[in-house]
Amino acid sequence: MAYSHADAQVPGRRKTQFFDIMGSRGVYHDGWFASAIGPREPWVQGVPKGADTWSPETDRWELYNLQEDWSQANDLAAAMPEKLAQMKNQFLIESVKNKNMPIGGGLWSTVLFHPEDAPATPYSEWIFTGAMTRMPETTAPKLGKFGSKVDMDITVPANGNGVLYALGAFSGGLTVYVKDGILNYEYNLFQVTRIKLKAKEKLPTGPVKIEVESRLVGKVGGPMDITMKVNGQIVAQGQLPLTAGYHFTSNDCLDLGSDLGSPVSLDYFDKAPFAFNGTIGTTKITYLKK
Repeated sequence: MAYSHADAQVPGRRKTQFFDIMGSRGVYHDGWFASAIGPREPWVQGVPKGADTWSPETDRWELYNLQEDWSQANDLAAAMPEKLAQMKNQFLIESVKNKNMPIGGGLWSTVLFHPEDAPATPYSEWIFTGAMTRMPETTAPKLGKFGSKVDMDITVPANGNGVLYALGAFSGGLTVYVKDGILNYEYNLFQVTRIKLKAKEKLPTGPVKIEVESRLVGKVGGPMDITMKVNGQIVAQGQLPLTAGYHFTSNDCLDLGSDLGSPVSLDYFDKAPFAFNGTIGTTKITYLKK
């Protein structure tokens, strides 16, 4: 991300500009430039050594006078510590002003090493009545990330078909659906891996209670045990080897009773949104404590 402020006294001239991209950051102010490389060198693949303990507070900064040294050949950081401190403070001011805190947090401190600290709602329990569409994933229960239990009261017709709930999209997500009367679960890990669970027998017709329990094995982003029950009886179990530590998408949603976004599963891709042909009653979603 990059932000700048134009100098009102010199039209078209930028007096202050700063950037923070994956922890690499810098600030320009009135002819001076200070920068820090951050946790990795650009274009070098893989997770850099020491990234798990990296902190922006301990990075080494460089300082250049661009009016005299436009090629940045003479690092003045050691010779001018007070000027460097002023520039670093300018960077923090711009970061706070433009809501750029924490520094480098979007990818390094959150996604890779502390996904549990990613932005999330304060809720741990939800109750929905009937079908529901288009609850943004950013505000929805994080079913693919945290341990959770989904309880659904549904009414199943003789030829049951359709999505009971879906979170995410074709690019990545999870879905629980009924196909030809059979209950199915699929975890689409960004199209790299698709883990599917399938009941052996058809759902009974009439009122049915569905339970889907997801329990993390270890930390966020690790394996997850999935158990599906119908009227209290286990119908399918399995383990996801990996899970999405952050989220599936930035622009798709949670749906109950259909899959209105790009379909999570290929099994009903040509039938999307694959609305459930029965009735969705009450759905209760609860985070599970370890």
